[in-house]
Amino acid sequence: MNILILGAGSIGCFLGGTLAAHGQSVTLVGRWPLMQKIAADGLTLIHPNRAAETTKPKTVIDLAQLSSPFDFILLTVKNPAVASAIEQLTASALNLEKTQIVSFQNGLGSEELLATAFGSTKIIAGTITIPIRVLEPGTIEISKPKGGLGLAPLQPNSSVKPLAEMFNHAGLPTVVYDDYRAMKWSKLLLNITNNAISAILNQSPAQIIARNDLFDLEIEALQESVVVIKAQHLKIVKLPGYPTNLLGHLLEPRWLPRFVSRAILRPAMRSGRGNKMPSLQIDLADGRATSEIEALNGAVVQAGQKFGVATPVNQVLTELVRGLFSGSLAWRDYQNKPEKLLEAVAMNRKAIAGS
Repeated sequence: MNILILGAGSIGCFLGGTLAAHGQSVTLVGRWPLMQKIAADGLTLIHPNRAAETTKPKTVIDLAQLSSPFDFILLTVKNPAVASAIEQLTASALNLEKTQIVSFQNGLGSEELLATAFGSTKIIAGTITIPIRVLEPGTIEISKPKGGLGLAPLQPNSSVKPLAEMFNHAGLPTVVYDDYRAMKWSKLLLNITNNAISAILNQSPAQIIARNDLFDLEIEALQESVVVIKAQHLKIVKLPGYPTNLLGHLLEPRWLPRFVSRAILRPAMRSGRGNKMPSLQIDLADGRATSEIEALNGAVVQAGQKFGVATPVNQVLTELVRGLFSGSLAWRDYQNKPEKLLEAVAMNRKAIAGS
């Protein structure tokens, strides 16, 4: 296969490096410093249970440098950058007639943007649940031998079998789903867990779940999401390495007393992210002006409005994160101040109840 990785950051380099190590022709498109380093020293993947792999896939920094057709384009940019990636692909000289584009964004909405630009039959939705981290530029560690990939065509008659076989051959356990929306909404439950609250308060997930009142906010945000998913008549599916289907069942509102939900969920969340800061906090600390919040908690709010489901917790989390990234809110006013967040949620609940 001839594979193009557009947006070669941590996920893109992991997928590209793994495929290159197993005989696929891979071209990485990413930022100059990283692409230069990989071109010079190679890309190293460190596995927990086997020897490290070092490969030297082709690297470029601009699609204008490419003209050969590709079998698949793996789009691994972050959600806010999808529109820009579409512009780059449209303006390029690449022949996309026989190319399928695989979206690996967290959150919702990227598949629809891609389908509008290139046609739904050419788009495959993807998810990844393999825990990885960048040790240094060009060196990626697979933290645990856990997880895998999920693939789902946007059109039911589109085949993803060749792509799934390629990933499985490369040692990446891959599950094919019938409904891409069910797969993406199920992954959203993992994406929003211990993410926005940690970013707002600048506290680790372990600190958040140690406090019952903040942990309850996490649970309530997830419960709102489950209600929104159910309102769309979507099924919460099991993802590779993660029983998200059981998580959805546990989060059914009023099914379990809150102290029981905490007791069940706390160990899993503590062993998950623990003291590792989530993506929204990392982006905020790095001073980025955009975030994935609109595709995460914001997507829950938007769907809730469409289907008549109240989402007071997700609404507050979305508005606060949006304000922190835009600069209309000062991060110092919220860091390590959980009472301010709890008050904002309480006020929003009251406003919704009175409307």
